[in-house]
Amino acid sequence: MSKKSVDTYLSLCTQVYDLSKPLPPSDAWNFYLSYARETDGPILEPMCGTGRFLLPMLKEGFAIEGFDASQSMLDALHAKAKAHQLNPVVWHGYLEALSQAKQYGLIFIPSGSFGLIVDLAAVKHALKMIYHHLKDDGVFVFETETLNAVPKELGIWRGSRWYRDDGQMILLSQLAMLEETVCYSIGKYELIEANQLIKTEIEEYKIRLYDDPSFLFDVLYETGFREIRLIKAFDRAASPGKQDETILYECRK
Repeated sequence: MSKKSVDTYLSLCTQVYDLSKPLPPSDAWNFYLSYARETDGPILEPMCGTGRFLLPMLKEGFAIEGFDASQSMLDALHAKAKAHQLNPVVWHGYLEALSQAKQYGLIFIPSGSFGLIVDLAAVKHALKMIYHHLKDDGVFVFETETLNAVPKELGIWRGSRWYRDDGQMILLSQLAMLEETVCYSIGKYELIEANQLIKTEIEEYKIRLYDDPSFLFDVLYETGFREIRLIKAFDRAASPGKQDETILYECRK
């Protein structure tokens, strides 16, 4: 697994990610913060990206660690941490290969990142790794997306532009397609300076959608979780509705 490489979330994608999502949404932040306040820790955020959740939690004083498969994302995380004089414990790695000596009181995966694991066998293995790394009575919380999250217009290119601090512009062109319960998205990132194309990165993303929660319910129970609850985003007191784009799972060991 150590030789595995990732061909998504490269440099330009990471920059757009931070430009478009510099801070966690307040509702999601308060949701995960409520779990962090209930645990004795430590906390683990797999697929932590550029630290949108991890760094603010670390700044709040929580004992949180994380990892990500994208080195570009981790480089951005370290740059932000240095700017805020933070020293996070993060590493490059894959959820399916998680192997830490310690166990955690809370593990959470926000923003639908869990859907990036498309292969169902890999999904089952990843859940086993999470279960193994949870303390007894520990909690695992994660988000999945439904078919309602898919763009209404499939097979059509959509564009956006993002300006960096140095004035250079990144043009993003995106195309989404759907095959059963997997959404395929092609992203073309173009760095422009003085009307000249400087760099291009093309990435293909795959997101597994979970319109029917029963599959994950069964796998989570088979994995060993004793209590599983579906939650509406981001309201711990409510259940998801049929039109929701996101479903959250609260799993207790």
